[in-house]
Amino acid sequence: MLKLETPEVLYLLLLIPIFFVLHYFFLRSKKRKLKETASLRIQEVVMPDVSIGKQKLKFVLLNIVYALLVVAAANPQYGTSVGKKERSGTDMIICLDISNSMLAQDLKPNRISRAKQSINQLVNQLEGDRIGLVVFAGTSFIQLPMTSDYSAAKTFIDIISPSMIETQGTAIGESLQTALSAFGNEENSKRSRSIVLISDGEDNEQDAIEIAEEIADKGVVINTIGIGHSEGSPIPIKTRTGQTEYKRDAQGNIVLTKLNEELLKKIADKGNGIYIKANNSSIGLEQILARINKMEKNEYEALAYKNYESRFYIPAMAALILLLIEYLVFERRNKYINRKFFFGK
Repeated sequence: MLKLETPEVLYLLLLIPIFFVLHYFFLRSKKRKLKETASLRIQEVVMPDVSIGKQKLKFVLLNIVYALLVVAAANPQYGTSVGKKERSGTDMIICLDISNSMLAQDLKPNRISRAKQSINQLVNQLEGDRIGLVVFAGTSFIQLPMTSDYSAAKTFIDIISPSMIETQGTAIGESLQTALSAFGNEENSKRSRSIVLISDGEDNEQDAIEIAEEIADKGVVINTIGIGHSEGSPIPIKTRTGQTEYKRDAQGNIVLTKLNEELLKKIADKGNGIYIKANNSSIGLEQILARINKMEKNEYEALAYKNYESRFYIPAMAALILLLIEYLVFERRNKYINRKFFFGK
């Protein structure tokens, strides 16, 4: 497969028609001036060996050289080389709460944005570890399957928003089960695996603690991060007119979303992990990563990767050869070679 590293460079090829137009007017002007200076018969006497054909050939060659150099600058790449590289690290799934309560602004700019910023920072610190992502509200799904492609992970993190799940709520227990399934089959049961739950803890189900204990029995460590304030914070919502209001209950009172630290502490305790309360300076992922780095590293299957090999030297060499040919083509006729076969009058 052929591709160009910098295809935008090819726009320079648009200059070639301009070169031809300019060259046409240049020759036309030159011809007119010669005609004004001397008649055609006198020109043949004074300049008997001048070849218009050779002049045109040299110009065409120079334009081809220019085109080849532009292609070389675009760095054409062709072919693939497949390599294998053994990696070691831990497997980690991040469960991120994306319910509407995560829009509360007790952490700046809001809970979910602050969490996404920290997860991206966490990804920057990973070395060989595999990461997956589960998002949840009233239900849950795997947003990012287990991967060591950190660029892809950041892309998936950036697009997270509460609008991804219409069913509202905070189904923590279900999200933990979804995270467990994201680790894969039973062959991975001997790996070092951990789940990082980021939520305000407002669980609408009562089975989260029992599920955390069951998952811990399978060797998976569950760490939790509480995001928000225990005092509570209003939930901003956008109206149809684009204005921001706060969510209200049936009686018209502003709804406050409060951090449920007690639940998150119990989940971490049953999951053999730790609980950390987030703040504006840090949500605690650094401390959890430090614990994860102490876990035994896994050797996992080799990664196949493809590298496109640069072929810029091919058009560059062709340009060099044509430039040499252009240099050897003289504007005057060669009476032994070119008189009859190539460049006539």
